[in-house]
Amino acid sequence: MNIYEEYFAPLTTKGAPDIIKMQKNPNVTVRMRGVMEKCTFCVQRIEEAKIAAHARAGASADTRIPRDSFTTACAQACPTGAIVFGDIKDSESRVSKMKGQDRNYRLLDYLNVVARTSYLARIRNPNPKMPDAKDIGVASLVEKVPE
Repeated sequence: MNIYEEYFAPLTTKGAPDIIKMQKNPNVTVRMRGVMEKCTFCVQRIEEAKIAAHARAGASADTRIPRDSFTTACAQACPTGAIVFGDIKDSESRVSKMKGQDRNYRLLDYLNVVARTSYLARIRNPNPKMPDAKDIGVASLVEKVPE
């Protein structure tokens, strides 16, 4: 047995077969270089949470996925917390509270495109002593985001 059969780390791919090189994350399909695809909102993580909820529920009918039991990979990797993922229908979830703010908008909303991704407008809070502060305008007041 050689080292490639015992340990498949990213640094040990020099002489490893191609199939082993593609096994870095088995939940994500490996694409050729230059191939791009749409975001699936980490459907594999959602399905794992559903399976775990069904396993916990057993014979009972309560198979709701608990709030904040999973998140997308990009939201987990974002160091600033700028990406939020959750159930919009749950009024107590963080994403639902953020979508309720006045700063929330969706791209191409005027064309009746129902996008699954929405954004928050940037907060502008200029220093009133700046010479051009009155020209910048206050697009929105400083708001504390509900946790």
